[in-house]
Amino acid sequence: MSSRRTLILVGAIALGLVAALLLFNYVRGIEDRANNNAKRVDVYVAKTDIPRGTPGETAASGGAIGTAKIPQEFRPASAITTTDEIQKKVALFNIPQNTPIVQDMFVDPAQTQISFRQRLKNPEQVAITISVDQVHGVAGFLVPGDEVNMMVIEKPQDGGGGFVSGKARYLYQKVQILAVGQSTLLSPGEQATSSSGSTAANAGNSGLITFNVPPEAAAWIASAQNSGTIYLSLVAEDYVPKPLPPIDTNTLPGESGQLTPYGPQGNQN
Repeated sequence: MSSRRTLILVGAIALGLVAALLLFNYVRGIEDRANNNAKRVDVYVAKTDIPRGTPGETAASGGAIGTAKIPQEFRPASAITTTDEIQKKVALFNIPQNTPIVQDMFVDPAQTQISFRQRLKNPEQVAITISVDQVHGVAGFLVPGDEVNMMVIEKPQDGGGGFVSGKARYLYQKVQILAVGQSTLLSPGEQATSSSGSTAANAGNSGLITFNVPPEAAAWIASAQNSGTIYLSLVAEDYVPKPLPPIDTNTLPGESGQLTPYGPQGNQN
């Protein structure tokens, strides 16, 4: 009885395999007939994701753009027919992988320029400019995208001020620089447009520093610029702001436990 059941089971499995094979061949035959009836043509596609601003020649020579075959009916009318069409152009936006490349995806670099107003990404912020010389502006080493601490010099009161006359106090910390002179932080693919041809990399030696800050902060900065001297100090990228009380000008750091700018043990980095 057990042997008979085993034979029936084996037969059922074999019959199922045959049925599956026949169904697979039938479906594949339908696909083959469909592909044979549809004419397939070459088209240029993105082989990888192409970031905004990528030069066309870089994408083509680096393998980010290549050919693929698709049914003719799906080929876009504006699809490029040669990579020469995207030479000296840049990607206008991020192009996802496997996307057919059409003419408007790559444009002249001038078309990627954005207005200064568009650089204010946060609608709750405004741009404000101050004027500093090289001594007060980190020797002209500041570039768009840097962050600085902003100090103001307190005017000494009559008979006050301690040893240091006119002590510095922190107005704000880690303030982002939007522009230095006419140079701004460029977006990918964007070209410098200042009259001197300068870019963010060589924007130094300008006394005009533009920040993007909330309106209330702009009022404080304008007041400080109008009433006294502003000093800027460049901070590290991972600098963490913390409350800094006014300095005691009656006792100098080197006369106390501070000793060095970095503490009693000196600079340990």
